[in-house]
Amino acid sequence: MSAVRTDVDAPRSVVKPWRGYIWTAVVGVVVVPLALGLAFNSYAAPDDAAFVRMAFAQVAGSTIAIVTMLALVALSLIRRTRAATPVLIVAALLVIQYSVVVLSMASDLLLQRIG
Repeated sequence: MSAVRTDVDAPRSVVKPWRGYIWTAVVGVVVVPLALGLAFNSYAAPDDAAFVRMAFAQVAGSTIAIVTMLALVALSLIRRTRAATPVLIVAALLVIQYSVVVLSMASDLLLQRIG
């Protein structure tokens, strides 16, 4: 008598760590800094307080972008996602480099407009 095997191995789903990382990166690097810039923009003739407010919005947006990417790298290292970690490290380096340029441009622009 032969035994009939009824349990069939269900196909395993591929782990997709990218979905959560991509949404978090888009929100932290694009949406939040853009929202800060639009919220603190001066839509009338700006005065010195408006220039300072806009510069601080750029600094806050850049800081949030840097922290978001560093948090994603740390999260991928903790979760040990081997596919996502190198890509996130490169993306974090690019975001940090761009954010440093934005920070220096914000300070130069603030000094030009106030001075």
